[in-house]
Amino acid sequence: MRILVTTILALTTLPSFAQHKYKLSVEANYGLQGNFFVRSYDEYAPGGVKRFLNKNFVGTIGGVELKYNTSEHASLNLAYSQSVNKREINFNNGSGDIVSHFNIRHINNFFQLSYETIVSKNAKWFRVNAGVYYLRSRQQEIDASQRDLSIEERDYKSNGLEEGGVFLGLNLTKKIDTKLDLGLRSNVYFTVSTGAFEAVTLTPTLTYHL
Repeated sequence: MRILVTTILALTTLPSFAQHKYKLSVEANYGLQGNFFVRSYDEYAPGGVKRFLNKNFVGTIGGVELKYNTSEHASLNLAYSQSVNKREINFNNGSGDIVSHFNIRHINNFFQLSYETIVSKNAKWFRVNAGVYYLRSRQQEIDASQRDLSIEERDYKSNGLEEGGVFLGLNLTKKIDTKLDLGLRSNVYFTVSTGAFEAVTLTPTLTYHL
């Protein structure tokens, strides 16, 4: 949260620099995300079994993006991001704790292709981007009862967990040097293969122009 507040204050106070034409840029980002999917499980199980499948809605996300600047105001982007949502599990089977302070995680790996452009020539600091993504997930789950304990991690290699979708984003940027931009980005992800919203993100960004 401190990173987000610092970024917003910096965007409103930093001086502007002259525009330069750079063909390639690299952006790093890290911040908060909310994952809709990780709260969608039905954890009910008969026979005294306790299932731990859902994770916390709010998690973190970080990544890197390579931009090919087709003009001074637009770019084609390739990006990779990884998000993490977790939940602390504690379970007592009546005789004692058999799961204690153990975090289960849901990890999403986003591979993205997008197009980004300014909204108006009078507001070059405000950009929109839209694109497609390919998603691979790694999900940890626990089933527990008085006698048994099952801990499982499912992923692409073992379970074929992969999805595809589209996303739309907004990006506020301000130059802090001739080759550096500070920004704040928000994306909304919709997974077409499941027909549901996947996540929403809010991340400070730092872009270096090559």
